[in-house]
Amino acid sequence: MVPPQMLADLAFFEELSESMIKRLACLAEIKTYPEEEFLNKKRKEANFFYILLEGEISLEVESLTGKTVRLETIAPGGAMGFSSLIDMAPKRYLSDARALTPVKILRFPAHEISFLFYQDFELGFLMMKKIAWVAKQRLINRTYPVEKP
Repeated sequence: MVPPQMLADLAFFEELSESMIKRLACLAEIKTYPEEEFLNKKRKEANFFYILLEGEISLEVESLTGKTVRLETIAPGGAMGFSSLIDMAPKRYLSDARALTPVKILRFPAHEISFLFYQDFELGFLMMKKIAWVAKQRLINRTYPVEKP
């Protein structure tokens, strides 16, 4: 459990009510990872949803040539582990998440969050709405070329 205010201060949870935040805070734990450690690996069972508090995380995949390709760098306040909350089997991560620096994260057990979603449909809707928005932004950033100044 973490203090509810810790979640309330994060933009990811800005649309949630105080009672929703309190229930999520009961599930959260703070974890730290050293530089270069993997939080998760592609194709491994997706058991956790994460919010980064400190540091940077690289979302990576291996290309067909075997080269590691960075898809995105997650900064503090960023979320990852969406695959763990999608109700489709098998639940597998779609990329590696590697700490670029020492990191501090909030980690949520996915099965417990999913249980909350079934207990409170509004909470589930608001969380999935935010996840969809973040996923859309990531797709836009990966799809559209960077404009020249």
